[in-house]
Order: sequence, then C-alpha cells, then structure tokens
Amino acid sequence: MDSTTVYDKYNWDSIDYEHLKGKISKVLEWIPKDVKTIVDIGCGNGVITNILGDKYEVTGIDRSEVPLQSVNTRKLAASADDIPLPDKSSDLVFSSELLEHLDDRMLAGTVAEMKRLTKKYIFITVPNDENPDKLSIQCPDCKYIYNSPNHLRSFKKEDFANLFKDYTILKSSVDGKKVRYYNPALLNLKKRLTPASSWIPEYWMEKSKRKTVCPHCEHEFVNPFRFNLFAMSFDVLNVIMSPKKPCWLFVLMEKKS
Repeated sequence: MDSTTVYDKYNWDSIDYEHLKGKISKVLEWIPKDVKTIVDIGCGNGVITNILGDKYEVTGIDRSEVPLQSVNTRKLAASADDIPLPDKSSDLVFSSELLEHLDDRMLAGTVAEMKRLTKKYIFITVPNDENPDKLSIQCPDCKYIYNSPNHLRSFKKEDFANLFKDYTILKSSVDGKKVRYYNPALLNLKKRLTPASSWIPEYWMEKSKRKTVCPHCEHEFVNPFRFNLFAMSFDVLNVIMSPKKPCWLFVLMEKKS
C-alpha cells in the first residue's frame, strides 16, 4: 500500500481559510519579530503558507505534488524526514497539524529535520491532547480499523519538552473550538460491544466529510452511520464523564544557547 496515494486522494477543498482563520490569526501574532525566513513542513494546500508568504520568505514542504499545486510560495515536494535543504535554512521552522500523523520512525526523523533546518525557532500546532480512537472506523472491505483523519498519536505540552530537550518553550497555549474527547476505557467498550457503523455519530462528523480511503487496502467509501441504542448510551455516559477541551495546542520554542 502506497500511503502517498491515499494522501493524494484527501479532500483538500475541505481545508480553507474560513476553517483556519482563528488559527492563522494566532500564528501571525506569535511569530517573533526577528523572523524573516520560514520553512513550513507539511504545508498541505498552503492555506496558512500562502498567508505567511505575504509577510515572510517562505518555503512550503509537502510530500505530495497534489496539494502543492495550490501553494503560491517557494515550494518543494519532499518527505518531512528527508528535506533537501541546507542546514539552518530558515529563522523559524513551522508545522501545523503534521506530527499527529507520523509513526515513531517518521516522527523521530521529522523532529531531527526541524532541528537541522532552523537557525533559532520551531513553532508547532497539533490537536490538543486528543484521543485518536474517538474517530475510529472500520473498512468494509479489509476490516482494518483506523482513525478517520489518520491521526496516530496525541500530544500535550510536556511531550514537546521531551522531544525538543535542546529547546526552550517560549509560549504554549490551547485554543480553538472546544470539543469533547472520549474516555479511553469507555470507548474501548463501545468498540467491543457495538457495530462499527455506529461508532461515529452524524453529530461528530459532517456528512460531507465522511468520505474516506482505507490506508491499508486503499478502498474508498463513505463512512456510514446507523443508530445503535448501546452506542448512544455510551455517548451519553461520556458526556457526563469527559469535559470539553480547546481543539488546538500551540507551542513556540527557541534553541537553547
């Protein structure tokens, strides 16, 4: 299975300025005043990259040529863990909603590239302390279970202190729409005791976003929803047990002297 093929099939039109304008405003506000050059790793279709390009000298990096077609800045198709740019290529390395998609090997390589490419700052945004299993779906063809947006891991501020031990965290905050994550033990029961078609209710995911591609067999399908009383009971119990949290985590770091 070629993961790039699955990535190419992503609905890039679903990522637009209206969806990200709150994040973009905060990103612009947080960029240090001495920054002139930025490398944006995992830039996707360039919604943020293009706006950064109005003020800074930006290079957008993405592994696929498909979303890069919409990027208006300097751009380069490359894997996040192997970027053909010189050491200290920019004042700041930026990455938005990338790290949660990476397995252990890719994460280690990408973090190493971020450190190599920056002169001073690293600025990262990721989902805030999410439970990726909440959006678990099952492919009807191969029965593979995966996270609908292909999130493989979760992050808290403390994780960045461990990943970037040679950096100081200058700023961190949570922001964005408040969402309710799922208690892991309760979710495990829901997945064991109810059919996969009832795992993601319609009120969790818009119908227009239910189209998906299995990362295991590349089968394209629309993730269904069928009402199940037991699944709804788990959802109601989770509302009682799990508070809502802002959906984004922002972390700005500076290389230690």
